[in-house]
Amino acid sequence: MKKINFFSIAVITMFLGLSVMFSGCLKLQTDFNRPTNVDTLDAHLYKTAWAYLKARAYGSATDTIFRRMYDGIIYSGIDTNEYIKPNRTFIFLSNSEITTASTGLWAKVLNGSTAGKSWKSYSAADVKNYLSYLIMLGQYSHYNLPLLDVQSATLCPAGVYTTNPATFKFSGTYVSNPNSLLYIHVSNANTVTSQLDYPIVLNGAINITTSDLLATNGIVQVINSGSSVVTPILPQ
Repeated sequence: MKKINFFSIAVITMFLGLSVMFSGCLKLQTDFNRPTNVDTLDAHLYKTAWAYLKARAYGSATDTIFRRMYDGIIYSGIDTNEYIKPNRTFIFLSNSEITTASTGLWAKVLNGSTAGKSWKSYSAADVKNYLSYLIMLGQYSHYNLPLLDVQSATLCPAGVYTTNPATFKFSGTYVSNPNSLLYIHVSNANTVTSQLDYPIVLNGAINITTSDLLATNGIVQVINSGSSVVTPILPQ
């Protein structure tokens, strides 16, 4: 009887183990197509885009990644309340994106082809228009963007970037973007290396470096490459 009891217990134990193992496998199969609203890491900033920018510009002596962008906002005179209004996507530029010699913002754009050395190399009006162009009306992230371009309106006024008349140029190239639109999409995984992690692309050319930071009033997308600049030149 004891042998029969031990055998029965062994069979039951093995059955329970197989049940747990198969239920685990089934759970993995069920979870394979995860809902897009489930985050592995918490991307919430728990503050407005403006509070986040200020905190990482002058909030400490060591974390100053957005200091040059903050300085540009103040120099331009743009209403800082624009960075706390809801339902927007904000393109933030790191210091290197702005200051890198020959490839940064100051070196390449803002109504001319001559490299600047500071925001004051350009008129406050041009800086304001450009920074306004980096504020998209609507929230765009990996959660809702398709592989094809979405044409987003920006805070920049219509008519600023146009070739009619041909007066404004970026990096020596005249711009034809009469409605100040910004194109945005998620890159096709077949056209980029895996380490780029399916980047969000602006105007067909510029990859977002750090994507989908969730401010309390919208989405923050960060460019920190230092080697390419967002311009209002639309893909052809």
